[in-house]
Amino acid sequence: MEDAREHRDDLSMRLLRLMGALRARFARDLARYGLTFPQYLTLCSLGRAEGRALRMGDLAAATHQSAASMTGIVDRLLEQGWVERRPDPSDRRSVAVVLTPEGAHMLEQVQADRHQAVEMLLRTLSPQERTAFYEILGKLLKALEEDIPQGGFKE
Repeated sequence: MEDAREHRDDLSMRLLRLMGALRARFARDLARYGLTFPQYLTLCSLGRAEGRALRMGDLAAATHQSAASMTGIVDRLLEQGWVERRPDPSDRRSVAVVLTPEGAHMLEQVQADRHQAVEMLLRTLSPQERTAFYEILGKLLKALEEDIPQGGFKE
């Protein structure tokens, strides 16, 4: 019984260490571009919009940020020239945000670096381990996301 408990405790700590190491590595990699994680998520959301402008509220929801936080995030991305604010044609009181060509280029660079970093990490696993790891991650994510309330989480 004690062995099972020690094993669970060790597994729990390993998961926490893995999350912390991944977060620290990602933050370090993003810092080379002058980006924070919420800024990166914002650029990703705008990139997925494929040239369409997104309302601030929709962008906040998509990135799991408060409206107040999103304003600051967009302000910093605007200063870098990576996004533009535009009046929302359907509601004059609202503002929409769109990715600039410079922002799209930045996002491509960051994502290429992310893909390379993940590939380097996965090289430590055999092809069979990669397949199993991918399947296990899918199961764990599904189980965890079932517990997340509608509208996501706040980081």
